[in-house]
Amino acid sequence: MNFNTHLPSRANAINSLVKKYSTLDYFVQLKDHLNSIYPGNNFDSYSKYELHKLLNELVFKNYKGEEILKYKLSKCFFEKRNMVAAFEIKVKKSRVDFLTINGHTTSYEIKSELDNFSKLSKQMADYILAFEYNYLVVDELHVEKAKDVVEKSFGLWSYKGGKFRIHKKATLNQQLNPQVQLSLLTKQERLRYFSDQGNIDKILSANSKDFINQEFKMILKQRYKNRWQFLTAHQEVILPIDTQFFFNNNIKPQLIYF
Repeated sequence: MNFNTHLPSRANAINSLVKKYSTLDYFVQLKDHLNSIYPGNNFDSYSKYELHKLLNELVFKNYKGEEILKYKLSKCFFEKRNMVAAFEIKVKKSRVDFLTINGHTTSYEIKSELDNFSKLSKQMADYILAFEYNYLVVDELHVEKAKDVVEKSFGLWSYKGGKFRIHKKATLNQQLNPQVQLSLLTKQERLRYFSDQGNIDKILSANSKDFINQEFKMILKQRYKNRWQFLTAHQEVILPIDTQFFFNNNIKPQLIYF
């Protein structure tokens, strides 16, 4: 059975589907999702993997949310040697969408067509305290507004038609705050790499800002290395919509899809 998966007129229904969808959904739930888009059709003859695949195609052809840009962005780094990357890193009261660690830390904050800039000023102020390079990645719809509000040291990328365009390269950030960096580490990580009972104040008094930054990068790289390598090793099997799930949960895709 062939289905038209390019359905811009069903955008609201597909937005709702994305909110309900889970990589761990059972066969019946997957069919229910598809019936919300194709009412009256029978999907009993489909395998579980075929249901996942059809849902993935629907989302990637019609959905304008950050999940699409996040996958497209992460894909840019899959083949980079010595690269480690991660999704959704908490920084103070913000959460950066994507982070790469390869000699430097580089954050990427995504604003899709469906997003607004209401929290952007606070987010940028937080990321500047933790990461050496920072980028704002926006749907083309937001480019002109982004140019007006992006922080001086931030770079700016836009996305249109499956491609990224670089409008401005990030410059090395001079506002790193070692206390904020240390707060992003677990107590166990601080104990292992700094000692001083893992106490942030003691670590700050005993080590230079540059040393803390170097250790911070190394610790994040070790923390996320295995997860990122798992994702890149299975990239041909993992459906794009499920990328972040498999980063967070290193489960063999075959156990989920079949």
